[in-house]
Amino acid sequence: MKKRIVALLLVVLLVFAGCEVTTWKEFESKEGGFSVQMPGPPTEKRQTFNTQVGSVDARFFTVESDRGASVFMVVYGDYPEALMAAEDKTILLDAARDGAVGNIQGTLLSERAISIGGHPGRELQVQSSDGKLALQIRIYLVGSRQYQVVMVSPKATPSTADRDRFFDSFKLKGN
Repeated sequence: MKKRIVALLLVVLLVFAGCEVTTWKEFESKEGGFSVQMPGPPTEKRQTFNTQVGSVDARFFTVESDRGASVFMVVYGDYPEALMAAEDKTILLDAARDGAVGNIQGTLLSERAISIGGHPGRELQVQSSDGKLALQIRIYLVGSRQYQVVMVSPKATPSTADRDRFFDSFKLKGN
C-alpha cells in the first residue's frame, strides 16, 4: 500500500512539475505612458523604422508565455506631430492596420473601431499566411504616439482568459 501511495505522489509531482506557473504582474512604462498586466517581466527592445514620413523610434515590451507558444507585446512609437494631427484619424488607423497585416503577410479576419480615454483605435484579428498563428491587435492613436497591444498565439489554442486579462489591463498614464 505504501508503494502505491509513493508512486501516486511521484506521478502527481511529475504532473505539477510539467505545469508552467504564470505570475501576472503589472508593468508600467513611465516613458511610454502606459501600464499593462503581463505574464512575467517583459524584455525591452528598441528599433528604428524608416517610413515615408521619416524615421520612427519604436520600443517593444515582450513576454513569451506557455513555453513560447504565446507572445504578449506592447509597442509604441512617436510619429511626426504634423502627421498625427490629421483631422481624419481613419487614414492613419487604416495605414497602421495595413502595416500590421502586411508585416506578417497575413489575412485580416475582423476589425472593429475602439477607443481608449477618448483616443481612437482599432481592434484586429489576423491570421498568419501559413494559418498557424492567430494575432489580436489593438492599435491606439494618442497625440503623436501610436500604441500597438498585441497577442500572438497558436491558432488552435488561444487563451481567452489570458487574452482578455492582457488587453483589458492596458491603461494610459498621464494622457
